[in-house]
Amino acid sequence: MSERLDLAGHAIAVVVVLAAAVYGLATSLSLAPPPTRTPAATASASTSVTAPSPTVAPPASPAPSPSASRRPIATTAYAASGHSYTGVSLGTGWTITAPFDGRVEVHVYQLIDGTIREFTNTPGVPSYPYVIVTAADGRKLTYRPGAVDTDTRVLVPASGTVKAGADLFTVIGTGPSSWHDFYDPSITFQIVVSLVGAGGSDLDAAPLILAR
Repeated sequence: MSERLDLAGHAIAVVVVLAAAVYGLATSLSLAPPPTRTPAATASASTSVTAPSPTVAPPASPAPSPSASRRPIATTAYAASGHSYTGVSLGTGWTITAPFDGRVEVHVYQLIDGTIREFTNTPGVPSYPYVIVTAADGRKLTYRPGAVDTDTRVLVPASGTVKAGADLFTVIGTGPSSWHDFYDPSITFQIVVSLVGAGGSDLDAAPLILAR
């Protein structure tokens, strides 16, 4: 009988020891902290990428305008042989327009052997136009620009009628008025203009010198 009790006690002790061992193992496993995992760095978090600034080409220089040689129209009072005139300087590119309705005439002259002549066409000698607009009230406005085809392009016929604002001629060169060759080599005006009233008196032409 005592022998059986000893065996039973021994068995119980073994069970207790085994249970304690299992419990200790379980406890150590549950208490051990999970392994530390290092997350993979993403490209957006680890690297700051700056996009290069676009290269902007400087703006191209504008092409010269056909009217780039225009200058503000300058008028100067000018007197010769007891009469009043207006000298005009304006560069190139301007088109002179009629200030009023009227009858238009174009006369072309050349200086040949010191004499001013009309209806000639001598090669190598400049031809100078006089463009005359006569109003219904008798006022006569006369333009004396530079040489035909070199400094002046006439836009009206030799005779006819024009309305106010009509194109008369375009200044295409910077050469002086015919008066530089005909009468006064000291002048540099591109156009010499006169305005004569119905009674023959000189009037101020400057307010009537219009261009576009």
